[in-house]
Amino acid sequence: MGKDKEEKSREDRADGAQRRKRAGSSKDTLPGKPTFVSGWDRPVPLAEVKEPEAEVESEAPQKKNTRTLETKKGKVYLENYCPVEKLEKLTVDAGIMMFSRNDPGRQKRALMNVSRLKGGNVIVGLQEDRLVSYIGIHRPSERERWGKPAYPWLYELGAIEVSRNYRRMGLAEAMLEVAFDDPFYDDKIMLTTGFTWHWDLEGAGLDMTRYRSLGIGLFSRYGFMEMGTDEPNVTMDSSNLFLVRLGNDVSFSRYQKFASLLFSNDWEAMLRGF
Repeated sequence: MGKDKEEKSREDRADGAQRRKRAGSSKDTLPGKPTFVSGWDRPVPLAEVKEPEAEVESEAPQKKNTRTLETKKGKVYLENYCPVEKLEKLTVDAGIMMFSRNDPGRQKRALMNVSRLKGGNVIVGLQEDRLVSYIGIHRPSERERWGKPAYPWLYELGAIEVSRNYRRMGLAEAMLEVAFDDPFYDDKIMLTTGFTWHWDLEGAGLDMTRYRSLGIGLFSRYGFMEMGTDEPNVTMDSSNLFLVRLGNDVSFSRYQKFASLLFSNDWEAMLRGF
């Protein structure tokens, strides 16, 4: 009886050694517990290791767009990527005042500076040689949290303004259409802020709540959505807007990297899943 048990034990050990040998025969597998429907002695494939996404410039070329909008004040010509040479010759309409503090020369210099920047894009609304509306798109400043990582796929819509003399004519919508009818932004993330101290409540004839809703409604039609952040300039006033546009081809990796910038407070970031 004892001899039979000893013989059985030797056979069991031999069978186990053969199974382990078969399981470890491939350099691409490790022995272990597989999925529920497999046998315990079946090898488990090693996880594939993927290289991190490289930070590269988009291969999509910038697309030049022009359009003519019929308004009650006549035709307004719209153009993106307006060159410095053209901006320099323009007269700024007197109704453009919110960002320049009623200084037309200052406003023109600011737009020329944006146009000179790498990745800068100035979208203009012109009536002959007079600037009646504009949008400025650029990469975030290195002084801000958004610009410190220097991500080549992260952009900021820094300003949008329509002259008081040309409002309620569809110029803001038309400029945004010209701006985003451009495949260059398909794999980009873009942010924009709406600070209450820049809002022309008097000229618009709206209170702060209605003006805020107007901004959200306008930008949401072009892919922007509200996001939370603890950036001090945004949190200074609960009515301030922080909106983000994710291009249709933005990778999840890029979204994760951007999301990591939203909160500097580690506890807040953890609570929100970033």
